[in-house]
Amino acid sequence: MAAPQAPVLTLALDNPLWVRAYLPEPQMGKVALGMRAWIESDSFPGQRFPGWIGYISPVSEFTPKNVETTQLRSQLVYRVRVYACNPDHRLRLGMPATVVVPLADNPPHAIDEHPCGKD
Repeated sequence: MAAPQAPVLTLALDNPLWVRAYLPEPQMGKVALGMRAWIESDSFPGQRFPGWIGYISPVSEFTPKNVETTQLRSQLVYRVRVYACNPDHRLRLGMPATVVVPLADNPPHAIDEHPCGKD
């Protein structure tokens, strides 16, 4: 039995999972869908989790107050999702993370069609 307006099930997709990041407007021309990326987490110092850019917002927004950047917060940014395979479930939903996108030797669609082994 469940009470009205009470959740009965919470579903979290965690393989692949994604990290929300923000790309400064001057960098938009250097990044494209399918480029390789790395996800780093404070929980695993010195380890990088391979990922790829799976979404770039078509509209700009102002930097959210909870994002720490080296540039002025008044500049426009674009929301980006960086996906990563997570078969060992080491990365968790809500973990703070750092995203690194190499710009050299990283063409668009550099990843496999099914990077997490899905058919």
